[in-house]
Amino acid sequence: KSFENMYADYEINEMPVGYAPTRLKVENFLHRHGIDLDKTDYYAAISPSGDDTIVAAGGLLRDTIRCIAVDDAVSDEHLANRLVTHLMEIVQRRGFPTVKVFTKPKYEEIFKSLAFNTIAITDNVVFMENSRQPLNRYIDHLRTLAKPGVSGVIVMNCNPFTLGHKYLVEYAARQVDNLYIIPLLDSSVGFNYEERREMICRATENLTNVTVCEGSAYSISKATFPTYFLKKVDVVTQQQIEIDLQIFCRYIAPALGATVRFVGSEPFDQLTRRYNEAMMERLPRCGIAVRCLDRVAKNGQAVSASTVRKLIAANRMHAAMAEVPPSTRPFVMAKFAVDALSRELATTPKPGLVDKANNGAHTDMDFILMQRSIDALRPYFVRLAQIGNSSSPLSIADIQHTGIEAERCMLRTTNGVNTHRGALFSLGITVAAAMWCYNNYNGNVDAKTLSRVIADIGSRWPRTTGTHGASVADKEKVTGARDNAAAGYRQLFEVWVPYYRALRDDRHRDQKMLLKIMSMLDDTNIYFRAGKDVAERVKHSSSVLLDHFSMQSLEDMDEEFIKHNISPGGAADMLALTILVNAILKY
Repeated sequence: KSFENMYADYEINEMPVGYAPTRLKVENFLHRHGIDLDKTDYYAAISPSGDDTIVAAGGLLRDTIRCIAVDDAVSDEHLANRLVTHLMEIVQRRGFPTVKVFTKPKYEEIFKSLAFNTIAITDNVVFMENSRQPLNRYIDHLRTLAKPGVSGVIVMNCNPFTLGHKYLVEYAARQVDNLYIIPLLDSSVGFNYEERREMICRATENLTNVTVCEGSAYSISKATFPTYFLKKVDVVTQQQIEIDLQIFCRYIAPALGATVRFVGSEPFDQLTRRYNEAMMERLPRCGIAVRCLDRVAKNGQAVSASTVRKLIAANRMHAAMAEVPPSTRPFVMAKFAVDALSRELATTPKPGLVDKANNGAHTDMDFILMQRSIDALRPYFVRLAQIGNSSSPLSIADIQHTGIEAERCMLRTTNGVNTHRGALFSLGITVAAAMWCYNNYNGNVDAKTLSRVIADIGSRWPRTTGTHGASVADKEKVTGARDNAAAGYRQLFEVWVPYYRALRDDRHRDQKMLLKIMSMLDDTNIYFRAGKDVAERVKHSSSVLLDHFSMQSLEDMDEEFIKHNISPGGAADMLALTILVNAILKY
């Protein structure tokens, strides 16, 4: 795709490096300039008009220009300036306030001519930004936090905050007058920045000499250290480590008055281990001591955030909870709820429901909107779990108030579309109940106790009026959402979760589980949209399809439901709840 003409003789084109032949062509060009093609999300090249020979090329990763090279033979044509200008325009269209660049020192003058400032430079790489204001603002922020005395720093990812992080922080806090913790601003998978920073704040709130700073693009970020998030160790890694540590020594440590940096040993990750080694070599030369603590171990194994993430992905809630302090557990519980909703959404095909293939019987929502809705609800699941993380009796008022706030946030996010009201209710009270059970029964959450606590919440929940579900329940004399909860989700605990576990190795597990629920549930959403007779036929046809399952038949059912405006939204909610409860209960 051509974006602009370069004088009369050159043009600039986007290069889709995900396409193997194009990638090979770009790699060959960069290798001639001593550069490896690193991760980018946009790449462009300049070629003579009518010719596909690359004479200049460069890419972007979010707001950072990288992997840029220009043939010496065309340097007098000022093509580098035009290429950089083009990349800067892309960054501006993406909405970032500044543009950063990670490149060779030989191109420093080109970027200086375009008003870039050098932040850090080594023999092999230079890191620049086209404004000093963001860095200056961050340094000013750190200076406001600085206190007299011996000060130390920990730069932590905490994805999530584990017992190992707790041990490191408590040890470091005893060694200095002031301890500053800088959470990584970026993350790859797992928990987002807001969650990780709150975990640190909650875990350290009783340590009076600990200050949790804001993260920034200047501490182990995707701008200064992108290979950290790729867990990729190559020749570029050492250059990025040098830039990151130079920024720490030149700007961050002086702003905080820090003279010591604490780290945990790294028995698993080669990249982090190399970073630690470089830190212990470089920082003392800048007057900053490095103290490395051995990882805390449980049952002979080092506690690791990556291990916790793997346990969460494997639906092993109890094992994951055992690796983190009490202040982190609500975040873990909420993660299971969010993952359950995302898994339900991703299940494809789903008759009449939004999935990856189509919007089902809905004209007002799609996959992207549904995922945005899940993301908006995420912090409220944390709050609901925190309500349950107490030895006091569960407060229905607090749960309801949080649910109302969550619903308002959902509706703001979706411009008024009800994407997850039912799921918010069922998963929300389950998250609070499960967290309360875990906290009050020595970490043991069994089906009978969880069902009983959910039933207690449901029976005390105020009856709603005016909703589609409530009107259907009154008119058709079927069990609605509130009464299903008041019964402790009997079908779920007695039938659906055992059935789901029996399908553990079935590759169509989620589709079959949905059909099982559809064959049993009085789905008020179907009653409202299509009537009682259709709702009964859906139960029967779901049971038949489950007995004679095939993906083609499921796709045929999807087409039929779309044609007749049938959407088993209640069954979708119960599928997500089944996935969540399956993760919560021990096998």
